[in-house]
Amino acid sequence: MSLPKYKELKEFDVNEIDKQIVKAKKELLFLRIQKANFSRFSPHLLTHTRHQISQLLTFKRSLQKNSINQNL
Repeated sequence: MSLPKYKELKEFDVNEIDKQIVKAKKELLFLRIQKANFSRFSPHLLTHTRHQISQLLTFKRSLQKNSINQNL
């Protein structure tokens, strides 16, 4: 499994990005719970999920910044 690509995010609007952020944060929470309970999980998924969240937040911030600049 490879890390998510930034190019794939360009298809989303702000509402879809918000939904994806919530989904990824829930997934990260469940992975942390699995880790704490010593149940079987893949540690690389923690890295992938954190990476995906950071990409989504960065892309959301760039969209917000562009919309502010267009309004000026």
